[in-house]
Parts: sequence; structure tokens; C-alpha cells
Amino acid sequence: MIRLFVGLEIPARLRPALQIARGGVEGAHWQRDDQFHMTLAFIGEVEGHVYREIIDTLSGISFTPFELAFEGVGVFGKPNQPKALWAGVRDPAPIIHLHEKIAHALERIGVTVDQRRYKPHATIARFGKGSHARVAEWLSNNELLRSDTELVSQFVLFSSRRTSEGGFYAVEERFGHDYDDEDEGE
Repeated sequence: MIRLFVGLEIPARLRPALQIARGGVEGAHWQRDDQFHMTLAFIGEVEGHVYREIIDTLSGISFTPFELAFEGVGVFGKPNQPKALWAGVRDPAPIIHLHEKIAHALERIGVTVDQRRYKPHATIARFGKGSHARVAEWLSNNELLRSDTELVSQFVLFSSRRTSEGGFYAVEERFGHDYDDEDEGE
């Protein structure tokens, strides 16, 4: 069994806005640079034959490249009992559209994705179950979070492994257009 999710890698140029927001909340588990990503669809654990079918399905999805920029912050959970702190995106429409394409394609092959209302975001910190933390000051201090803008032309199938040091994510496959290959004449 392999644990999978579909997401976007966060380009290095956009990470400083997320990095600078780390800190200032007791009990928060701040995301490492290698953990920054944007989930498009959480799949969960699958068998090997389903894994291959997922790759085949995702490779058939096309989308128009779009600009990604972070803007603002928020909290999942209650402000005094948070689950996660996150950075929002400036223009969520193209990300939501890509999420819907991916979710529908996976559902057609019998793979159910997380059914919660989708909100494009990058997690900055997570909290343990039942954690009590004060995040109002962090939200106020970081409400003006802004990043540079970067063109997104690919999405990724990630595998994840949980450890005592947090999640570790590996890129299984990339999908979409690779502008670097075109520029190099490949």
C-alpha cells in the first residue's frame, strides 16, 4: 500500500513568504521547507494496481498554466483550538478548477478523494489533536502575507510517509507542460 495525494510543488521563489510566517505560536509544528505544497486532492492508501491506474488517469488531464501567488492567512479549526495555520492564494479560481478536474477524473475510476469543501492553501503549521493555542496574534501579524507570482504548469502525484518528525513527501510523477524542456530544445 502507498499513501498518495495530488498537489502543487511550491516554487522556491514563493517560499520566503511562507518561511517568514513561521514562528510565534506555542505548540505549533511548523512545516519544513520540504513539506511546503498545495494539496489538490487527497487520495489516501492504495494498492499497486490502483496506483498505475491513477497515474494513467492523471496523465490525461490537461489544464491551462496559471499564475500562483500567496495572499493572506487563516486557520482551520477554532482560533483557540486550531488544527492548522495556512497561507491563502491570490486567485483561487484556476486552482479550484484544476482540483475539480482531478477529483472528477479520479472518481470515474473509482478513487474517492477527500469530500470536504476545497480551499486552496499552503499549510504553514499543524497542531496536535486537542491542542490549545492562541493564534489571534499570529493571524493579525501575518494578515498582510504576500508572495511573488510564479507560473504553474505542472501538478504532481506525491506519496507521503508519516514519521515522528512529520510527513515526508516524495514526487511519484509530474503532469502538465514542462517549459524548461522546451527551452532546452528537448
